[in-house]
Amino acid sequence: MDSPLRTEQAVMLSESVLRERSPEPQEDANVVRGNLRPISLYSVHPNLPSNGVVDTYGSIMLQMDEEEHQGQASNETDQQLEVSTIDDHNLKQEVFAETMKRWKEENDAIEAACKAKALESLCVKEMSRRKEMEELLEREKQEVQKMKDQHDEFIKDLQMVKDQRTILESQIVESQCVVEGLEEKMFSAVELLISFKKKRDDLRIEHENAIRVLKNLRKLVNGGDSSFPGSQILEFSFIEINNATRDFDPSWKIGEGKYGSVYKGLLRHMNVAIKMLPSYGSQSLLEFENEVEILSRIRHPNLVTIIGTCPESRSLVFEYLRNGSLEERLACKNKSPPLPWQTRIRIASEICSALIFLHSNKPCIPHGNLKPSKVLLDSNFVSKLIDSGIYRLIPQGKSTDTSALSSVYMDPVYLENGEVTRESDVYSFGMILLRLLTGRSALGILNDVKCSIETENFNMVLDRTAGNWPLEEAQLLAHLAIRCCDTQPLDRPDFVSEIWSVLGPMRDSCVNSASCLEAKELRCAPSHFVCPIFQEVMKDPIIAADGFTYEADAIRGWLDSGHDRSPMTNLKLEHCNLVPNYALLQAIQEWQQQY
Repeated sequence: MDSPLRTEQAVMLSESVLRERSPEPQEDANVVRGNLRPISLYSVHPNLPSNGVVDTYGSIMLQMDEEEHQGQASNETDQQLEVSTIDDHNLKQEVFAETMKRWKEENDAIEAACKAKALESLCVKEMSRRKEMEELLEREKQEVQKMKDQHDEFIKDLQMVKDQRTILESQIVESQCVVEGLEEKMFSAVELLISFKKKRDDLRIEHENAIRVLKNLRKLVNGGDSSFPGSQILEFSFIEINNATRDFDPSWKIGEGKYGSVYKGLLRHMNVAIKMLPSYGSQSLLEFENEVEILSRIRHPNLVTIIGTCPESRSLVFEYLRNGSLEERLACKNKSPPLPWQTRIRIASEICSALIFLHSNKPCIPHGNLKPSKVLLDSNFVSKLIDSGIYRLIPQGKSTDTSALSSVYMDPVYLENGEVTRESDVYSFGMILLRLLTGRSALGILNDVKCSIETENFNMVLDRTAGNWPLEEAQLLAHLAIRCCDTQPLDRPDFVSEIWSVLGPMRDSCVNSASCLEAKELRCAPSHFVCPIFQEVMKDPIIAADGFTYEADAIRGWLDSGHDRSPMTNLKLEHCNLVPNYALLQAIQEWQQQY
């Protein structure tokens, strides 16, 4: 847009040019007529825009047009004025054209200056941006150079690792060659060792066979009779033991302790318990057989009978008792009912009787590992001791079982010196007697009973699940048990003169008492009346697919819990159908009517 300053300058310039070129007569004529009007530019150039500058010019041109019209009107009066007016018009047009040209040039110059200024501003911005881009490019170059240096370092490290790998591979190859050489030597040494061991075993077997033959010949020469009961125990092979335990199936393991593991098994159509003795003993095979022969001679109603032995595997075969151990019954395992107090007194007297028999044997055979888990119960709940004198088969003697639960039954003197004596069995028997009275865990039971007696609150520690204990007899047994657990072995009571004198009369009174019907039922119930799972007389006997009869709730619970194997044989059941055993139910009902 044109500025007002340039417009005014153009107007002044045009007026000055007009004054210079206009003839004096015209001015005089205009003055005389008194009709001087502004000249309009539209009359000279009608296509000019009507902005602020042109308006000024328009007024001038309007006056000129009016003068022109007046001059035409007065054409008749003044011909000379008409000619002058035409010339003046032409002159105005020339002045206007020159003014417009000069204005256009100035406008173009201004526009060029503005464009130059804008271009200069753009150039400054471009220079600034270029500078920023150059700085960014310089930083990128530095980063690239840095990465290139790192790449060179990595290449050097990689080359070093490759060199080390080559060295290590060569070392590995050399080591493998050395290992192969050592393996060959080791294999040859092992083969040689095996051959030597085989020769040694063969010689040892020949030696032991010769000694056995010599021993038998001496017995014949001396008139000895080798056919006495107890020496005629069966001898089994390791293959038979392995098959009887189903390759020592863990599910057939029924016990484990410091004297080895115990498995149940079916051996020559007999249900047996197989005890695998630990292999760390230093006895020879002949010494092992001699000790087993001594133990096999010991026969008592309250001792588990040794059926046979396997010298190859250093194992003993015992009769199998289905009712488990006294420990399991006191803990009511598998929801078995608590033992009545009459049965507990009878069990204590049976243990005492078995220990008296062992101690009176010649030579004396202390049990050495007496605790509730070593007291087994048959189908009539008659107690039988297991592992009697078994420490004789393991020369180490001193106990390696240092757990708190096992050592609490052991004589503190035995724990110190490892010597098994009669007094050791007295201490263990006292702890078992406390368990029978209270039903509590063995840990801390001795102190609990002592405190209850001192505070005259003994009734609180008695196991009331066993029934209504006669308080006087129970206190007498508690005092006897505390004396048995005396820290001084010489102050402990003797089995024959003191302990049996208390337990014998109590046992007789319990057997003859009319209040012991529950104990009589447990003792006299035939084994096939007892459920193998619940261990109690069945009320609804049912035959399963394995051929055994169970209590209905017991076998149904077993099957509903997802088991598909027999609880007796661990074999997979062919089906889950159950058949009521009406014949057995009638027999049980007839037996129960006798009481």
